[in-house]
Amino acid sequence: MVMTLMPMTADDYAQQLRALLPTGAAWPQEPDAVLSQLLAAEAEELARLDARAHQLLDETDPRTAYELLGDWESVLGLPDPCTAAATTLSARRLACWRKLAYQAGQTPAFFIALAASIGFDIEIHEFDPDVDAYDSSLAAEVAAGRWRYIWRVHVLNAGTFNYMVAGDPAGTALLEGEASLDLECIISAARPAHTHVIFTYPQDDNVGELRLESGARRRLESAARLLTEEQ
Repeated sequence: MVMTLMPMTADDYAQQLRALLPTGAAWPQEPDAVLSQLLAAEAEELARLDARAHQLLDETDPRTAYELLGDWESVLGLPDPCTAAATTLSARRLACWRKLAYQAGQTPAFFIALAASIGFDIEIHEFDPDVDAYDSSLAAEVAAGRWRYIWRVHVLNAGTFNYMVAGDPAGTALLEGEASLDLECIISAARPAHTHVIFTYPQDDNVGELRLESGARRRLESAARLLTEEQ
């Protein structure tokens, strides 16, 4: 059974203070007595402090926090750099609670579900020479173990992407596609720390056949170089 703690009122404290008084003519307890009025004033302050203490209990839970909500966000690393910052009080509280209760995973199923939670269908491929066949230019690298800690996320339903091509004005973004960039940020933040993840999209050449040409191959080679440098 859940017990709800209620703050004591000024009347409650006044009654307690009067009960602590000695007996006798020097300690009148009539409501209009000066002593009773003094105790009533002290009871008001005690009730105020009690109510304030109960308010602070709300700050121990991000779902009810108000004054310390900013501290909760700071401790939990919010606003999340991968998503838009919450603006309303309820949204900020919900973001804190989700981050606090978040349980990560390391399996492909976890990352597939994570992508699905923000509207993306993905496939995950881990490079294993004992399971998969690769074209000759990649097979030796995989067999040598260079790809052991690299895995690939292939996005199946990416939105429209605009690639910079020859003749585009200076300053044109190399790749435009805000939603999928958020996906990359979220998955990269959740990946096991000893691994590197690369992302491919339907626009990449022959990615389904694991030939890993064009942009897909370049991203994989870049990840492999980073891993080699760290080792």
